[in-house]
Amino acid sequence: MQAKSHVVIVEDSPAIGFLLKNYLEKLGYHHIHTCDTGAVAMATISDLINQKQAPIVLLDYMLPDMDAHSLLTQILEKQPDIRVILETATEKSDEGIKDLIRLGVCHYIEKPIRFENLKSVIATIEKENSFFSNDSEISAESKTNDDESSLTLEEKIERALNLVKQASVSKIEDMVDRNDSTVKKHLEKLENDGKIIPVDEIKEIACNSCNSTDTEQRFFCPSCKSSDFKLGKLIEHYDCGNISDENSYEKDLCPSCKKEIKALGVDHRVMQNHYICNECNEFHSELSMEYVCLKCDSKFPLEKCKWKTSKIYKVVNM
Repeated sequence: MQAKSHVVIVEDSPAIGFLLKNYLEKLGYHHIHTCDTGAVAMATISDLINQKQAPIVLLDYMLPDMDAHSLLTQILEKQPDIRVILETATEKSDEGIKDLIRLGVCHYIEKPIRFENLKSVIATIEKENSFFSNDSEISAESKTNDDESSLTLEEKIERALNLVKQASVSKIEDMVDRNDSTVKKHLEKLENDGKIIPVDEIKEIACNSCNSTDTEQRFFCPSCKSSDFKLGKLIEHYDCGNISDENSYEKDLCPSCKKEIKALGVDHRVMQNHYICNECNEFHSELSMEYVCLKCDSKFPLEKCKWKTSKIYKVVNM
């Protein structure tokens, strides 16, 4: 039996962190790391990655020292295929949540957390990890030993479908590492046999080098290219022209001229939703963005990506 993954709980509430840890222990997880800040979480995750571990990360949307967007970007920079579960009371339709899902969150759980939902998500991730682990072992073995027990392409396709239950043709091609008419022909056979049905059609971003749709968005500071940033508010002091993070105005004193700010709109203004780089301290209303291929590590902007349109199939009788 495959060993349970390490789990990193990033949660600033000690009570919620304790409840999650206690429940995961009941599910058989023994390597659980609780972190109450983004900085501690990043250090813990980096250490695990250096130990060749691939932890499952439970990420709280609101953290005391950085926003989830910044931490997620740093995590994916370190290991692009890490599994991150976002936990939040914010609606899934919120633009901030949508950005995190586009960036690379693999699952979303609403707060208050229902343990049966968490159990289901964790089980799905473990199945996916097991599939890719076994698939990698088969691929490695086939290079040195042409063993009759190795899965055929058709068996790999059916195994992938049974695992995810619903996927686009492009995603299935990525899962079985095959991009030719053979995959489509077998899917058509499964459709004719009544084992899968087409439910929709999807247009997906693909790598402009290897054609894989296994890509992630990466956001970074336009000035220094760092992925270490936070979303915050800026205050502009009209008297001296200083513009800086609202937290720098301690006791309402301007950090530059030391004068007290008194009336909003008269001697200062607040600039909402700006990204503040923790490396160079520059601020921007928008971040720079690029796509990274998780298969070949190519990086490319949106305007240079490829687009692949394919059917989405759903398993109904396999």
